[in-house]
Amino acid sequence: MRRKLKVNWTPSSRQWVKQYKGKKYYLGTGRCKSDRESYNRAVAKLNEIKRKVCAGESIASTKVLSKSSTLSTKRNWNPRLVSTVVRNFVKTKREVAESSNEEELSFSRVQSLKNRLQHFRDYFANESLSQISESQLNKWSLANAKRVQDGIIKPSTLHQEYNAVKQIYRWSYKQHIINVLPRNLGDIGKQSKAYRRKIKSVKRHLFFTKEEIQLLYMGCCKENFDSSWFTRTDTEIELLKLAIVLSLNTGMTQKDLNDLLFEEIYVDTNPPRCIRKRSKTGEDSNHILWRESVLLLDKHLEGKEFGDRVLSRKDGRDLIVPTVKNGKRTGGRSDILGAMFKRLVERVLGKDDPRRFRELRRTSAEFCKKHMVGTEKLFLSHADGSMSSFYTTPAQEQFDGVLSQLEVDLGFVKSVSIRMCGEVVT
Repeated sequence: MRRKLKVNWTPSSRQWVKQYKGKKYYLGTGRCKSDRESYNRAVAKLNEIKRKVCAGESIASTKVLSKSSTLSTKRNWNPRLVSTVVRNFVKTKREVAESSNEEELSFSRVQSLKNRLQHFRDYFANESLSQISESQLNKWSLANAKRVQDGIIKPSTLHQEYNAVKQIYRWSYKQHIINVLPRNLGDIGKQSKAYRRKIKSVKRHLFFTKEEIQLLYMGCCKENFDSSWFTRTDTEIELLKLAIVLSLNTGMTQKDLNDLLFEEIYVDTNPPRCIRKRSKTGEDSNHILWRESVLLLDKHLEGKEFGDRVLSRKDGRDLIVPTVKNGKRTGGRSDILGAMFKRLVERVLGKDDPRRFRELRRTSAEFCKKHMVGTEKLFLSHADGSMSSFYTTPAQEQFDGVLSQLEVDLGFVKSVSIRMCGEVVT
């Protein structure tokens, strides 16, 4: 849980402010919002003001002008300032995302880099990147780590911020913005062996049980559906049911379901299959389709032609719509399937349940691994990095058998005859 600030930070004037009994009090300047020393001074000053006001004293509400605001001379532009370097770095990454149509880099990743560099930018705002010493960099690292102790950010976010700072330093070195990398750059955020073992021991994977899968699936029926959902324009029961089944059957994410094309579904073959390249990695995937998948897909395939997307919203828009501001993509997106599934989980399994749409994919992968080690890689469409992959082909027949058994395990069919290793098993 994030810490609730007792005073407010104003970025434009770089001051702490607080409104008390109809008056706005300026409580001093600071380096940035995460500057704990200036924050503590501001809180102490606010408490003193409250004591005097309660005692009947009159306190003037004056604004403290920072040194930068009192200067009338215009500062010369410096390409080595941290704020300038961060802005140019993000701009370059955004241009890569635009030119590659998100194949090399996604807009969401660009936005994430910008957010992860915000604390570093606020801390060293008007300082030259080349003038930041190793000791200053170490002080920033410690100040940033304290934000985890205060509950402002999570350890995973802290690790991402350290990686983003390392990335911008290496980029600046390649662009001749700096001549030398800091000697302690590799030590920033470096975890000890004991800490890594501790993190590994508490690592938790989230899955659904067979009973929970069936509860979620039945929760999509009209009889059990919340009547208030029918007034929403982005709710479609059959689409949500199909998304759940396809994710369990083929391991598709929301992005995969959005990109699914008509020619990638083979319902006339025996057995029916979905053969495509995964949207994120471009790896080949070949999954047999369950009976329930084919049944629900039939409506969406009707009238479609080569090159048409199989799934879309009621109004014809894509399932995932990127956020656009001033004609540029910001990295955000409107994800109808993720939102619908989140509401479904909260209603059926409880509002505190943290599991989301990606846990469907994880659940089926876990079932596959328990049946036959190695088939989980085929299910997830992950690259096989072993040397044997250059000499052999995937064990597709065994994988088909595992998928057929998965259909039984998750309760979508009572029993099925499958062929595994040359033998027919019921």
